[in-house]
Amino acid sequence: MRTRIAAAVLAALLSTGAVACGGSDTEADPAACKAAMKKQFDEAMKKGGDASAADGRPEACAGIDDKTAQRFAKELMGDAMDDAMKSAVPDIDPDDVTASPPNADDVQESLDAIESDLDDVLDEAGITPTP
Repeated sequence: MRTRIAAAVLAALLSTGAVACGGSDTEADPAACKAAMKKQFDEAMKKGGDASAADGRPEACAGIDDKTAQRFAKELMGDAMDDAMKSAVPDIDPDDVTASPPNADDVQESLDAIESDLDDVLDEAGITPTP
């Protein structure tokens, strides 16, 4: 479920102009932009993926080109996917011999769902993945 919310938030970031070109007389700070995008993403996630929490491009991203902002958005989504995977796979205590590994079919189904969500987000944003 968090994966779908993350995908929706990322789509909102991309579709509301979060990665649109912005003109500015100030020097662009990629680290500040990425931090602002993460903050915006996290706030939207806390609100359950409410797209209104991701309205517009953060001011810290003024002067950041589309390609860089899209890379930041993909990295944020990748981090969200990693977090979702970590929470989906149970921690296994190596000293607990009764623990059973996750069912391979369930893990594959989760991975397929994540891939599908990411594909949908990229399609909605008009981004063509590069190999």
